[in-house]
Amino acid sequence: MVMRSAFFIFFTISLLSFSQDYNKGLICFLDKDYVCARSYFTNIVNSDEYQTVTIEYAHYYLFLSALNLYHYDTEDLFNNFIKKFPLSNKQIDAEFYMSQYLFEKKKYKEIVDLLTQINLYAFSKSRQKQVFFYLGYSAYKIQDFDLAKNSFYELIIDTNTGYREDALFYNSHILFLDNQLDLALVGFEGLIGSKKYAKEVPYFISKILFDLNEYQNLVDYLDPLLKSNNYNNYQDLVLLQAKSFYHLAQYDQSIAYFEEYKELNPILSRDQLYQIGIAYHKKGLYGFAINHLNKIIFNKNDSLSQYAFYYLGDSYQNIENKLEAMNAFRSASLIDQDSLIQHDAFYQFVILCYEQKSPLYKAEQYLSEFIEKYPRSDHVDEIYSCLANIHLNTHDYDNAITVLEQSNFLNKDVKYQYQKICFHKAVQLFNDELYNDAISYFNKSINVGDQNQLFYESYYWKGESYYNLNMFDNALSSYAMLTPRMSALYSKSVYSQAYCHLKEKNFLDAIDFFEKSIKFNKKQSIIYDIYIRMGDSYFALNNYESSVKYYNQAMNISGVEDDYAAYKKSTAYVLLGDYGNAIQSFNKLINDFSYSNYVDDAIFDLGNVYILSKNFDLAVNMFTQIINDFKNSLFYPSSQLKLGLVYYMQEKDNEAITVLKNLIFEFPQSHTSQEALSVLKNIYNETGEAQQFLELIQNVEHDYTKSELDSSTYSSAELQYVQKNYQNSINAFKSYLSYYPSGLFILEAKYFLYKSYEKIGQLENAIEVLSEIVNDRENKYTAEGLLSLGRMSYELEKYISSEIYFSKLLNIASIIEHKKIAILGILESKFNLYKYADVINDISSLVEKGLFSGKEKVRIHYLKAFSLYKTNNIDDALIEFRWLIKNTEGELKAEAFYYVSLLLHSNQKYTSSQDIIFQLINEMPNYQTWIEKSLLILAKNYILQEDMFQAQHVLLELEKKCQNEDILHELRGMLTIHFPNTLLDSLNYK
Repeated sequence: MVMRSAFFIFFTISLLSFSQDYNKGLICFLDKDYVCARSYFTNIVNSDEYQTVTIEYAHYYLFLSALNLYHYDTEDLFNNFIKKFPLSNKQIDAEFYMSQYLFEKKKYKEIVDLLTQINLYAFSKSRQKQVFFYLGYSAYKIQDFDLAKNSFYELIIDTNTGYREDALFYNSHILFLDNQLDLALVGFEGLIGSKKYAKEVPYFISKILFDLNEYQNLVDYLDPLLKSNNYNNYQDLVLLQAKSFYHLAQYDQSIAYFEEYKELNPILSRDQLYQIGIAYHKKGLYGFAINHLNKIIFNKNDSLSQYAFYYLGDSYQNIENKLEAMNAFRSASLIDQDSLIQHDAFYQFVILCYEQKSPLYKAEQYLSEFIEKYPRSDHVDEIYSCLANIHLNTHDYDNAITVLEQSNFLNKDVKYQYQKICFHKAVQLFNDELYNDAISYFNKSINVGDQNQLFYESYYWKGESYYNLNMFDNALSSYAMLTPRMSALYSKSVYSQAYCHLKEKNFLDAIDFFEKSIKFNKKQSIIYDIYIRMGDSYFALNNYESSVKYYNQAMNISGVEDDYAAYKKSTAYVLLGDYGNAIQSFNKLINDFSYSNYVDDAIFDLGNVYILSKNFDLAVNMFTQIINDFKNSLFYPSSQLKLGLVYYMQEKDNEAITVLKNLIFEFPQSHTSQEALSVLKNIYNETGEAQQFLELIQNVEHDYTKSELDSSTYSSAELQYVQKNYQNSINAFKSYLSYYPSGLFILEAKYFLYKSYEKIGQLENAIEVLSEIVNDRENKYTAEGLLSLGRMSYELEKYISSEIYFSKLLNIASIIEHKKIAILGILESKFNLYKYADVINDISSLVEKGLFSGKEKVRIHYLKAFSLYKTNNIDDALIEFRWLIKNTEGELKAEAFYYVSLLLHSNQKYTSSQDIIFQLINEMPNYQTWIEKSLLILAKNYILQEDMFQAQHVLLELEKKCQNEDILHELRGMLTIHFPNTLLDSLNYK
């Protein structure tokens, strides 16, 4: 800092006159040993022995020593020197060195305070330029621009000073900040040849040209410069070039520079997003336009937002994304900036409302609003026309029907539309299993009077509704309105009519209609079912030959009821007295269907056939097989009795006695044991051993004298049940069981006691009694009991119990309906226990192809779909939910749409998810809950695709209309996270 040449002469003279300490200090100073110098000068300053001039110079050099050491007290020493020696010839030097020191320390305010109190022209020529720069730059830094400009002026007018470029640059920048753009431009242009400012000047020249709207000059200026990126603020230069081309409507060049800018700075401002989006729009690149315009989040009611939303809507419309276009035009129409844009945006919005189905907007409301707001618009006539047609084209059946019912149906088209809407409303209710309501609307459609296709379709589906309500006579009356000339409907109705007659036990009519339906059906599974049911009908009419014929025809096709058909066919042979075919048929069933629940039935019946054909040894084998292998079978006690009888007929009395005694001791109070006692009585009487029979009676604690009273007591209780006096029957059966805990009718008494409890709704008591029946050995009530226990437990939400009961039912079920009920019960119980993996496995193992159809098949697909979803098997769940979309209607279809969209969202297939949501909205507009839940997914899709406009708009519109608190809670959480500055009040929602 200290310049030896500046002090050399002074030091030489001083050394002659100053004291020895002063000289030593000065020598240290000249040798730049400022610590040493400071020590000597401090001693001098603090001593009273020195002359005044020595003291003055000691203060001066003490200050300079501290300055060179950057000591903390430098400023204090300077101020002390100036104050003590105001007339010192060293003051001007001290002030210069102090200004240098402060400039190095960047203490700009202190420099201004110091130099504004000094006559700067008193400095030497070289120092004068330096302090003018210190003052100018310091004033610039503390934003005292007038002082800065005055100081810089002193330097700018001197073309020889080294500070001229600096002064010109900072002075131009001040003019730039003061918006004196023309003057600033002249200054910056004066620095074009500057090496020092070569990297900085282009930005300021470009910014000024841009702010002066001299776009062509700017692009010409930047064109050669941007071939290199060796400039400060390069990305800003690229942005200015992009925006200049935009203003010159040269959109290709604008897009190119905007894209380059995005690589340098991927986060664009609202203005930048708008301009690049409009540039793409102008070039017809609507997808690229959308990708930029949709990122402009609404945060203020300005023209940029209005124009952005308008062009966003136009872009969506050009790529056929109508619903997104609707949202964008809606937003543009709500901003009160450009009235022409606002009018056209509103028009585009209401037309899209009319053409598209959306849960967010009711077309009727907005069409009316447009007419009210723009009564003189050129579009008014068109809007009136749309409003007139809105109720005829909507799927909002309830409102459409209400409006149309107010007319007189004078217009044929309106009349037909009413008929059509009532029909579709009825079908919707039918699909939701609201059959009584569906019938009401089918009747409305029928009562319009025109006997067209809809008229007959209504009768068909009305018949289906009655069938599902088990009102078979009413169903037949509806089907009767269909004639063979209505080929498609009639052919479907014939099969349904056949079942109605079967359910009503009109077997001859059932056969007639099943036979007719054969020619209308080509599907093998239906033909198979028809043959089975015809076999059943002929069997019920005791026409066993025909029943055998149709059971055989069914088995030739093969299906899930083959074991049932084989058993019924075998039984028919027995009833025909054709024991040879019966034996052959039963043996084939036993061998071919070894896991069937009909096996024990077949073995028992085969034993009886062997008895009838006098083949006692084979009969013994059959009954013995039941006793050994089927101890829980319903036929277990009967097989013991039959085996005893066969031994008795073979005169094998000892074997007969052994078997019959075992039966009596194992089932002492059963009807079977009563019969066994009768046989034993005969054996003992025939062998002259009557005393042994009396002893046996005593051992089994059986008293014949009580039998009549037992029977009459039971019959009295049963009579109360038959007369539907259920409370009385409960008391009577409880009394019987109390008096006869081992009575002859204990099983029947418990059964009707359970039925009585069930009839009056006391399910807990019903379950308790019924459990006693089914927990014993298999009996005639076991299957029905397990079915009822399963259903009641399920109804009481005791799903663990219902699963157990349905599983037991499946193990013993011998008829197909019981088997189907058991499987469904198991699946539903496990489903409600959240055992989703078990549900999937059980469907795979238990549900045979063709076993279920109709609503049951649909329900199984739903259980599988939801279970797959819950176990995160997304791809398989998608297959099942898509099946539901194709094969169902009503709320279940809407729910399936929702889960498909959710699963696609989870798989990051956002566009596909979005397509499914739009399909749901278009096809099923009345299912608001599923639509609103899907709209949340739609908003999430938009957010993940960075389409923030659509996401924000969907959430705001949904918030206005939704009343579901769970959905609103999630919605507001999304708004808080992604749109914290959303100004709901700024959108004038109506």
